[in-house]
Amino acid sequence: MDWPAYMAYGAAGGAIVEAVVFYGRISTWQAARHRVLTKGRGRLPPLRRYIDLPSDLLAATTRLLLGAAAGWLFHSQISGVYAAVAVGASAPAMLRQVGAARSVRDLIGGPVPDGSAEPQPTHGGAAGDGTALGLESAGGQREESSG
Repeated sequence: MDWPAYMAYGAAGGAIVEAVVFYGRISTWQAARHRVLTKGRGRLPPLRRYIDLPSDLLAATTRLLLGAAAGWLFHSQISGVYAAVAVGASAPAMLRQVGAARSVRDLIGGPVPDGSAEPQPTHGGAAGDGTALGLESAGGQREESSG
């Protein structure tokens, strides 16, 4: 599959999330109407109280664009349609995480607090510490994987 397809599936993932959000709003409106009907008095709540069309359309458009962007950004990491849809559905959180990371090492092993020394592995690098991938250690030396 090529990157435009991943972008389309990512956007579809964003659309699915927006459909679920929209359903939640409609469901809340329906419940409010049923409460009024059960009591037998009062005015039925208007739909516009639960849906703000301009802001909802803008949010949905943004979600689709973020899904497509995540599909493009992660296309080399994704294998399959379901994974591409999942990336698109989780795009805001994933892109926020990527944007907050200061380096690849932060993405792989988590940020290291400033001023603290990172322990050096003695066995060629652990799976989650980044040294198995050939990243620089805390001392600035490049360590390669032995396996």
